[in-house]
Amino acid sequence: MSAAPLIEQLSREMGISTATSLFDGHPPRPVHPVLAPMFRRGGLPRGEIVSFTGGQSLTCALAAIAASTQEQKWCAGIGLGEPAVSSIADLGIDLGHFVNLATPPQDWLRVASILIESFDILLIDPAYLPSPGERARLLAKVRERKMSVISLSPLSGSTEQIEITGLRWSGTDHGRGRLRSCLVEARSQTGVHRFLLPGPDGTPAEVSETERPVIRSVG
Repeated sequence: MSAAPLIEQLSREMGISTATSLFDGHPPRPVHPVLAPMFRRGGLPRGEIVSFTGGQSLTCALAAIAASTQEQKWCAGIGLGEPAVSSIADLGIDLGHFVNLATPPQDWLRVASILIESFDILLIDPAYLPSPGERARLLAKVRERKMSVISLSPLSGSTEQIEITGLRWSGTDHGRGRLRSCLVEARSQTGVHRFLLPGPDGTPAEVSETERPVIRSVG
């Protein structure tokens, strides 16, 4: 018996993304184990948009796509400026599978719509909010292609929202020394999470008990 009629009914009553997720069985894209608890399904959802906001949001988003690039999935960045290549590599990203595009701000949506056809993950910093019609078309293409999209600005239609609410850098003493790591506090639908990003080796790391209480709010 075909499930199509039931999917159609659930789509009308519950929303397309919700209904489809009951049947497609696509696992999320992998992320570093330290970051996995932030996501409802333990990784980047497919066919959906996730938003990262707050200080260090770009770093967190880049760290979240690292595991996929290591599995030879193609990722593209739109509107990210010119992040340091060495810093991107330190986060664990395979530079051979990451493309950062210098896109005119007014063209971000058009470029994103084109890249959805051939990339696995898009990391975007929208220069403007799309209209309801534009947003609906974008979401439809993301669902159809089972894309994973990360937005660095609040974007209506995002199914998961991760906000960086606190930061504390370590490594300097009275203005001297070298920054070694950053304690990050992030809030998502799964709760409040604390981790080091970058950690001592540049990638995400667990937080020791002595570091947990001390953190500076962002914003």
